[in-house]
Amino acid sequence: MNPWSEILSSREFPSSWEEILQRRVRFYQFLPEGDRRELKSYIRWFIASKHFEGCEGLVITDDIRVTVAAQACLLLLHRETPCYERLRLIRIYPGAQFAVSSINTALGECWQQGIILLAWDSVRGGAANPCDGDNLVLHEFAHQLNHEDGKSDGAPLLGRGMPATDAAGACASWAKVFSKEYADFCLDIRNGTPTVMDSYAATDPAEFFAVATECFFEKPKQLSRKHPDLYSALKQFYRQDPAAWRFSCPGANTNETNTTSQKE
Repeated sequence: MNPWSEILSSREFPSSWEEILQRRVRFYQFLPEGDRRELKSYIRWFIASKHFEGCEGLVITDDIRVTVAAQACLLLLHRETPCYERLRLIRIYPGAQFAVSSINTALGECWQQGIILLAWDSVRGGAANPCDGDNLVLHEFAHQLNHEDGKSDGAPLLGRGMPATDAAGACASWAKVFSKEYADFCLDIRNGTPTVMDSYAATDPAEFFAVATECFFEKPKQLSRKHPDLYSALKQFYRQDPAAWRFSCPGANTNETNTTSQKE
């Protein structure tokens, strides 16, 4: 059996982890039952295969591991090939910001060396509010998917497992949609036009992909209305349709914003 397929084995999911999902991770309530089962399989694999390191005195607990893993693994549902292969370490800081240099602070970072840095306060807040289009873990792990081919260019590994011709077509289609959407978004920001996505998405194509991923999962109906081609491309890549989920957040998917982010 393929090792990746073994992830979806029927091993028991700890009841204490289920309680954490119910208490901490609100989007878990929206998922179809089959997706919940698959997500729990990925969570088991993620926690077993990735190392968590607490920083600035933070003690790593199952509460932290499961809350991070659930959000990170949402991006993996319905996949047939391995992901996060380059990722080896998740460093968790306690506060809403942490120092990444002598002059800069951030909420999170994704390094090409296989390391992700996260602020626990922001991780916890993102898990509790899945409807505001602002989720640190989705953002940084979208970057991780982007880094899997060794580049940070806004184009994750596409066509993996496909015949060469189909893979080339998938890459060409992605490039066409994303280049146009990114250019149009940057123009909206320059013109002061209210947008569905955080203005930080205009930083570069990599940030555009990461912010678009946040909105795809947290403001899916609004994103699909305002950017149908972008939503369709993300739907094809992630093999999911969050707009079909039964969201129950007050005012979900209704706000537009031009705010900026401290994610990296």
